[in-house]
Amino acid sequence: MTPLQRYLIIFAMTAPSAVVVWAIFHGVFTTLSRTEVAMGYVDPLTQMGIYLGYVAMIGGTLIFAVIAAWSAVQAAGIWLRGRRSGRD
Repeated sequence: MTPLQRYLIIFAMTAPSAVVVWAIFHGVFTTLSRTEVAMGYVDPLTQMGIYLGYVAMIGGTLIFAVIAAWSAVQAAGIWLRGRRSGRD
């Protein structure tokens, strides 16, 4: 496996993972937030669920997105170096 393939695989796995993490935890956050609004009050355990859902949604998405961006930049750099060396 070449380094270019490795970075493309990393990108192909982390970019969709960022979207999936956002979708899952956004659903949890939204559902728990609606419950809070409908009831006017939630117990501390539900409030902690809302907070942790928000942290997981933002943190997980950012981590996967940063890894995806990093691997895309690395793959682009390798690809461009290969094109330049092929022209010489």
